[in-house]
Amino acid sequence: MRALNRLVILLLLFLCSAAIYADEAADLRRKIPHLKGKHLIAAYGRLYQLSLGSDDIDYQLKCVNDLIAECHRQNLREEEGAARVQKIILFYNTDLNDSIYEQMQSTLNFLVSTKEWKYYYDTWTILVETYNFAGQTNTALKEVNAMFGDAKRRKDNYGMGIAFYAMGNVYANMYNDEEAASSYQKSIDILMDIKPKPIQLCDIFAYYCDVLENQKEYKKLEELTKQWKIFLLEYYQTKSDDGEVTMRWGDYYLACAQASLGLNNLEKASRMLDEVHTRATYEEGNLIKMWLYYKAELCRKQEHFDDALAYNDQRMSILDNDDKAVVILVHQQRAKILEALGRYREAAQYYNEIYQINDSINKNDTKRQLTEMNALFGLGELEVRHAQAMTRNAIIIAAIIVLSLVIFIFFRLRSAKRLKVAHLKLEDTHQQLLTAYDQLEETTIAKERIESDLRIARDIQMSMVPSTFPERPDLDLFASMTPAKEVGGDLYGYHLIDDQLYFCLGDVSGKGVPASLFMAQATRLFRTLAAQKMMPAEICTRINDALSGEDNERGMFVTMFLGLVDLKTGHLHFCNAGHNPPILVSDGTAEFIDMIPNAPIGLWPELEYEGEEIADITGHPFFVYSDGLNEAENKEQEQFSDERLLEILKTRPFESARQTIEMLKAEVEAHRNGAEPNDDLTMLCLKVNR
Repeated sequence: MRALNRLVILLLLFLCSAAIYADEAADLRRKIPHLKGKHLIAAYGRLYQLSLGSDDIDYQLKCVNDLIAECHRQNLREEEGAARVQKIILFYNTDLNDSIYEQMQSTLNFLVSTKEWKYYYDTWTILVETYNFAGQTNTALKEVNAMFGDAKRRKDNYGMGIAFYAMGNVYANMYNDEEAASSYQKSIDILMDIKPKPIQLCDIFAYYCDVLENQKEYKKLEELTKQWKIFLLEYYQTKSDDGEVTMRWGDYYLACAQASLGLNNLEKASRMLDEVHTRATYEEGNLIKMWLYYKAELCRKQEHFDDALAYNDQRMSILDNDDKAVVILVHQQRAKILEALGRYREAAQYYNEIYQINDSINKNDTKRQLTEMNALFGLGELEVRHAQAMTRNAIIIAAIIVLSLVIFIFFRLRSAKRLKVAHLKLEDTHQQLLTAYDQLEETTIAKERIESDLRIARDIQMSMVPSTFPERPDLDLFASMTPAKEVGGDLYGYHLIDDQLYFCLGDVSGKGVPASLFMAQATRLFRTLAAQKMMPAEICTRINDALSGEDNERGMFVTMFLGLVDLKTGHLHFCNAGHNPPILVSDGTAEFIDMIPNAPIGLWPELEYEGEEIADITGHPFFVYSDGLNEAENKEQEQFSDERLLEILKTRPFESARQTIEMLKAEVEAHRNGAEPNDDLTMLCLKVNR
């Protein structure tokens, strides 16, 4: 629910000195000719701070330029770097995006020369956020990938943690909650180990909680608030209870209320919202807006519908500057409250408004998505038609849901009116229902057509992976793929040339239609390059060159294990591109293979992948899989786990590659115990025989 606001820049100008006590710019201007050294720097710094209280951007720029010039004249490079950062922040806070683009690279280069790495990565984050909130999310994603690569090369944990934070913001702005949650979690894991812990963790916890609420992961949200509280107690233990501390604790209590509402612990939710209200001082600030929304939600769940409507009225009155996602949530809440109050026609009007807002968003996203897919994958006419059909189907399904809800509301309306209105009103309502039933019949036909199209898409995807395997005395090979949705993003394949067996297994980021199309491209490239008898590392390098770069505007990637085994000698050449480590089974043991950590394919262009080899795997089952196996969850969200996988492969006798995979599929199904699959499940097993 918390809208992703432009980042509050917390880089503070540390140049001001206690030796300067003048409060007014005029006094400082008179003193400046008589000051020297760092006292002069401090005076210019104070002048710049005072200028921020005015609306004169030209004057603010003059003050910060004077500060930079004096630092440069005195050859105080660290102070000059800090002043340059302040200038970028000024551009950011005044929406001078072109100035940021123009001066960013020179500022970053200067910070590299002074080795001020914290300022360096904080400033780079400003560039990412500028692209992100200017609507250039694909460019922002490329920039943050470059930032992460830079931090990784320098082995800078702060830079990597901040890069994951910025990456989470970009994915959240793209409404990709799955990738946003993953990025925020990685950021927290890294930054919580840094001493002292950075202030950005406050925002990361807040945004991560919102993503978990979107995913309805209320248990995870509740656990995250415990970690958040530990951080706040540690970070603010020596700080006074000023405005910033109050705001940060307000955000924390709001997340506690979100979790409690989701878990239906209404008494705790009420207490947490009271804590939020005591800290929400600004009448139209973000915290009070969220308090009003969740207070209305609490009253709705308590069935105090008049109170819920009153809080929603207040939230609606300050809705002007919110983005469309927030507008939809507030309107949706109002429609539910009105329906509970029996005001069905008003509720239907709000549902119609929600549909129109969603439709306007979907139309723009659909056009952009189809254009990106066609340019990215170079698909033929048939594949493009399927992509268009899938996207169109998603919109039709949304329309069916809204239409069915409207029909239900009108049905309720007719029943409620039966004892209150005259025959003429009943006749009018009856006519509306007849029309609605006609529409329902049409949408039922459309739904059946959608289901047929999805079955066709699934059949097409399954035809891209092998369903038959070589029958040779020197090789036992079998593989299986089970998508979590109608279409998925996992892949596997093999290519046999005489006694040389190429094989691969991969996992594309995300799910659904985009992931399946990326999977198709990766599969085709594997077959083409394997036929040219390239080594696995070279194949990975070539696939990465084809799938990364400017054409990959969605920022998609694939983890992949690719091997080449000589069936005469058992010698295995392989390259692992960010995938789960395979397992080698041998004489009552089952162990993960230690491997070079190559990057996933598609993230960064011009990478050279490194290959490795094992002298002989003859007689030893070799098992490759996607994380849909070890991370399969039951209803309590407990994972299947690496440990259980190793124990099964170590203790169960090997009969054949097929039997091993079928046995593991049954084990996963038993572990899920009725829970829906949370990811695609793909496995490949082979054994070279003498």
